[in-house]
Formats: sequence, structure tokens, C-alpha cells
Amino acid sequence: MIKIWSELPIARTREQIADVATLIWVVFWGSVVWQLFQFLVGFAGVGRAVHEGGENMIAGGRSLGDSLEGLPIVGSTVADIASGAFAAGGQPISTLGTELEEFITIVSVVLTLILAIVTLGPWLIRYIPWRRDRLRRVRSAHRAIRNAPESDAATEQILAMRAMSRLDYSTLLSFTPDPLGDWTAGRHDRLAKAELASVGLRP
Repeated sequence: MIKIWSELPIARTREQIADVATLIWVVFWGSVVWQLFQFLVGFAGVGRAVHEGGENMIAGGRSLGDSLEGLPIVGSTVADIASGAFAAGGQPISTLGTELEEFITIVSVVLTLILAIVTLGPWLIRYIPWRRDRLRRVRSAHRAIRNAPESDAATEQILAMRAMSRLDYSTLLSFTPDPLGDWTAGRHDRLAKAELASVGLRP
């Protein structure tokens, strides 16, 4: 079975609370960021409207030119003048609309990214390394200890030795009032329990 949380109730509860809180935080701010982006990028419609207005002006000039082209003698000349005049007026408007739409889109992306970084960044920078380390520790310990040969006394001795060499005194004293005495007397059960608890496993 894949280990996701520690086996100890207190450690498991702490990890589960952190996981749920992170999920809620990410979903909430992700939703806020997305709604902000949708709101801001909606203003890009102004740029599209301006662009379409310029294109409509150019198309109107072509239509007018086509209708004037049927005039005798001066038809083609008048048609070219009308089309050119409308194109000269419509092209800058069309370009302005395109640039305005691109600018609003870029600003929308930048602002929403800033909000996402400010709200999610500090939380995830602390949560992800902490959660990754705890997950790696409990999985590695579970794989190494639970697959050990069936010899409780030998396993307890090894775990007690690790506890004595690795854990600080305050941690050891929370499991046994006399850690050095337990070790020298061969009482390894409480020291082994301290080692298991440090990696999130039950005795």
C-alpha cells in the first residue's frame, strides 16, 4: 500500500489538515485569479470593436468604390479615390484596435500572475518542501523497516541504536525517562518506539 500520511494519529492529522488547507487555499485563490483574468481580459473586447470598426470602414470604402466604378469616364478614378480614402482612414483604426486588444490581454495576464504569485507562492514554497520531505521519510522508513526480517529483538536493537545516535535528548526523554540507562540495560522497546515515531510509523 502506498503511504500518503504518517501512521501516528497526531502526525497524520497534522498532515491531513495541511493537505486540506492547501487544497482549499489553492482552489479559492485559483478561482479568484481566474475570475480576475476573465474580468480584465473582457476589456479586450473594446480593442476588438475598434479593430472591427476600422475593418468595416475599409470594407465600406471598397463597396462604395465598386458602386462608383460604373460611372462613365471617371468611374474607375473616383472608385480608386473613394476606396483609398476609406482605407487610409480605416487602417490606422484597425491597427489601433489590434494593438489595444493585445495590450489589454498582456496586462490581464501580468496582473493575474502577480496575484497568483503573491497569494499562492509563499504558501506553496513552505508547504511543498515540508510535505515532500515527510512523504519521502515515511515511505522510505516503511519500506526499510516493515520489510525487515522477522526478528523483533534484532529490529528493536537496530532502531534503538538509530534513535540513540540520531535523535536529540529532548525527543528521547519524551519516550523514556532514562534513555542511556535503557540502552545500556538492553531495554530497546521505548527507544525503538522513539525512532519509529520520528519517521511517522507506529510500533
